[in-house]
Amino acid sequence: MEIKKKPLKIVLIASLVGLITVLHYGTIHGHLGLHILHRELYFIPILLASFWFGLKVGFATSALVSVIYAPHVFLYQDPHSSFLTVGTQIIVFNLVAVMLGWLVDRQRQEHQKVLSNENLAVLGRAAIVVGHEMNDLLGALRRMAQRSKGLQCTELDREFEQEMARLEGMVDVLSSFAPTETVHMISQDLNAIIREQVPHYRGGAKAKGINLEVQLDENGCPSRLDIEKLGWILGHLIQNAMDVSTNGQSINIRSRRRGDSCQIEVQDQGTGIRPEHLVKIFSPFFTTKENGYGLALAGCKKILRDLGGDIQVSSKWGEGTLFTITIPRDKAPNSLSEDALSAGAR
Repeated sequence: MEIKKKPLKIVLIASLVGLITVLHYGTIHGHLGLHILHRELYFIPILLASFWFGLKVGFATSALVSVIYAPHVFLYQDPHSSFLTVGTQIIVFNLVAVMLGWLVDRQRQEHQKVLSNENLAVLGRAAIVVGHEMNDLLGALRRMAQRSKGLQCTELDREFEQEMARLEGMVDVLSSFAPTETVHMISQDLNAIIREQVPHYRGGAKAKGINLEVQLDENGCPSRLDIEKLGWILGHLIQNAMDVSTNGQSINIRSRRRGDSCQIEVQDQGTGIRPEHLVKIFSPFFTTKENGYGLALAGCKKILRDLGGDIQVSSKWGEGTLFTITIPRDKAPNSLSEDALSAGAR
């Protein structure tokens, strides 16, 4: 929930804090019961802020209340204004805000995960039907082209092949959303997959004046994974980076170990991703490309989660983008390839 979209709630919270402060300080030398009641009323704006906006705003509200409430120690001399009493009350204000805000943030994250999984499941069922039909159509078109020996026009033949390749690419992306029945998980070093994929893109990068720089973890990154699927994901990320890069820029592809996981990073120096787009980048059908479908990155995330991994993105507008693939490390090093074994394990 964005704060800027809820101005009335912000005004209400601020008004409550102000009103309670007036009541509280106005009765501090009066009736003790009213004084304690008004002090406890501070929990209302703290609870509302935490419930509506989560941890950050909830804690900010409790911090503001703490600053307002703290002068009791210096301005008044009575048992309810002692350092211990005021300090304890301030701790309680902030503890309530942190606990409720954290629970609200966590609940929202879980809710988003559930919605995302449900959307991907629906998309997966649709992808099976659409992908099957498109494969049949592509097969029929290719058979017709072969029987007619092409379109008898070099330019038209070339455009036909380009469009066929584009449709095949779309079918390939759609297939990534299909429910995974069998996953061919084998022990492999991520370094080997990078070495296998990068050469396919060096020619295109050289033609655009882009430098492909590879930095591999010298100890290897042994993981248990589906080589074909991870290769497809890595290739897509490299191609994406090339699409947004220009002459003289570099694309860095790195592997590294991180505790119980191994990572592949693909970083470009392109235009980056706008902040408002960053949160949607893995959502199905969201794209900023003119001819994009908004399915590839969402497919990458689904595949990696099916493999027990994940993908994250960080970007600053105008300064490039970093995609990070995370895969669990292999728990059975004896089955690794000879290259990974020779590198040793940390």
